[in-house]
Amino acid sequence: MTDDESCLTRRAALRAAGATIAAGALAGCGGRDPETTTRGTTAGETPTAEPTTGSTTTASETTTRSTNDLVDPTDYGTVVNVAEAGADASGEEPINPVVDEHVGDDTLLYFPSGRYRLDGWRVTDYSNLAVVGDDAALVAPPDVNYWLMWGDLEDLLFAGFTIDCRGKNVAPIAHVGVAGGDNVVRDVTVRGHRHAPKTAFEVEVTDPEGSLLFDRLSLPDGSTTGHSVYVFEDSVGELTFKDCRIEHWKEGLYAAYHQGPLRIVGGYYANNGIEQVRVGGGTAGAVVKDVTVRVDNPRQAQNKPNMRGIWAEEGAHVRIENCDIALTDLTGTYSSGGIVIEKQFGEAVVENTRVRTDVDAYALSVRKPIESMKGQTVPSMDHLPKRTRFTARNLRIEGTAASGTAIRVNERDDCTFENLCVQHPEGDRDGLLVEEADGCSVTDATIDVSGEAVVTEEATVATERLRRNGSC
Repeated sequence: MTDDESCLTRRAALRAAGATIAAGALAGCGGRDPETTTRGTTAGETPTAEPTTGSTTTASETTTRSTNDLVDPTDYGTVVNVAEAGADASGEEPINPVVDEHVGDDTLLYFPSGRYRLDGWRVTDYSNLAVVGDDAALVAPPDVNYWLMWGDLEDLLFAGFTIDCRGKNVAPIAHVGVAGGDNVVRDVTVRGHRHAPKTAFEVEVTDPEGSLLFDRLSLPDGSTTGHSVYVFEDSVGELTFKDCRIEHWKEGLYAAYHQGPLRIVGGYYANNGIEQVRVGGGTAGAVVKDVTVRVDNPRQAQNKPNMRGIWAEEGAHVRIENCDIALTDLTGTYSSGGIVIEKQFGEAVVENTRVRTDVDAYALSVRKPIESMKGQTVPSMDHLPKRTRFTARNLRIEGTAASGTAIRVNERDDCTFENLCVQHPEGDRDGLLVEEADGCSVTDATIDVSGEAVVTEEATVATERLRRNGSC
């Protein structure tokens, strides 16, 4: 373990109460970068930029407006305007002496509009701490490993910043580690393509009673070798990603090792290697809802093998609901599926979801469950899932893919498909392939394909009200 890593669990030596400023100076806290901020999207839509009005509010408006964009200064005993406290807002001089002096429990550090050069910052063991920007940019340093070294925090709010990583050799890791309380990272955008093999965000919720919400986190510029978000295997609290945006990274949202409840709600995940969304959830389970997934422009494909869509890698159960997934261009790479239920995963339900495949890849791949933990790497669980059933309801699959099969079930019993529609009119593509599985069924389905509707290999599949012609 490096010195930077070990410091994450130690209390910072210096803690001080900062100068209090008038609440009126907080007007407009939580402003966003108009160039990159995204709203929640309707399925199939690409997020668009949100304009900045440039307006300000009074202190009373800041206090009374119940929106996700503002912070209430009365929730904190100490409020510090870091610029007024001496922090350089031009981006020329490091602001660490100022923030180190004023960080503390029950404290709001407010960054008015400007650029703030921030070198490596250790923040550990505080409670009710807010670090909030109003159209503010944090300029990350070059040639460092860990940058934000935050651990064992409770009731953290980190909001309203652009993190500028566009300088030469700038690819720092932001470690956000929280314990108890309700913790929020909101309206944070990372700018700059990452060429170093370093993760943008490392995440952990170490208290099972704690929660962490990433709300409108935006990582639009991608990476050649670095990962976007990685969740540590000792993360056990409730973890939510809401309306986030991750595009063109070597690897997408990597949350498979999280042991606690996992929620991915809304957002846009596109053209990332390995997976767009990778879930676990341990025995607590995971939900993926209202998510848009696209593989349509695989930049630097040589660095991004297997462009999966939603990958349920390990965990007891997952519900994938109302998602819109499209694999339309795999130039230079490949994909094992729009939705992949991995062999380490237990029970999975897919509902009210659309998958478009214009490429030779599975829309859905359901793999054989493992029978033993021996030789397996499953850090989120200490025992096998008790149930391994798969259920799809109102699943719509279409596109111009002309070979292979739309759905593959491999050695997983009791798979159920209700109100399924598959439409692949070109070539010789099959609808559903079931291999070495018993007790599977297809009910109220339209499978309009150029090949066979249902193919079985040493498997039993009961069909009822199956139509070979029709439209999705």
